[in-house]
Amino acid sequence: MKKITLIICLLACISFAQTSIFAGLGQAYHGLVGVEQTFLNGHLSANAHWLGYDSDYDFMGGAGVAYRFNGLTGPYVFHSSEFLTGRTNDHIYHEELGGVKEERFYYWRLVFGFGLQHMFSEHLGMFFETGFEFYAGDGGYYTYLDMDDGGLSKDKIALPFAFGLVVQL
Repeated sequence: MKKITLIICLLACISFAQTSIFAGLGQAYHGLVGVEQTFLNGHLSANAHWLGYDSDYDFMGGAGVAYRFNGLTGPYVFHSSEFLTGRTNDHIYHEELGGVKEERFYYWRLVFGFGLQHMFSEHLGMFFETGFEFYAGDGGYYTYLDMDDGGLSKDKIALPFAFGLVVQL
């Protein structure tokens, strides 16, 4: 019975949801492009987004969730989680294999932060956001990813930020 009630609540939330698409510069909650659903009278948002493109990365995408204090216009806090997979630029030569072997990596990128969104009209707005990121991979947690070689480090800290446009459908 609890599962049925939960499913009905989720379907009711989706039926009253507002859908928006966004495009931005930077790598925080919104990513590069994506789609977002906003529930609960404009206070809770969830999105699926594409983080960007790099020829060494096979996939860079994920999902995020945000709580908006004042609805679609105003401040919000967010969490974003992305999966990154690709290959390093450091090729390792194996004589027994007779060639070059590419090392693969699989990382989770987690970002926690806050943002500000302003809707100019019912359908068009812009956002700015910043946060703290860390990575899970290679058996530990790290604070920095070198995008050039795919290596993780605890020596640096990156504070991602992003800004962009939102189109409410």
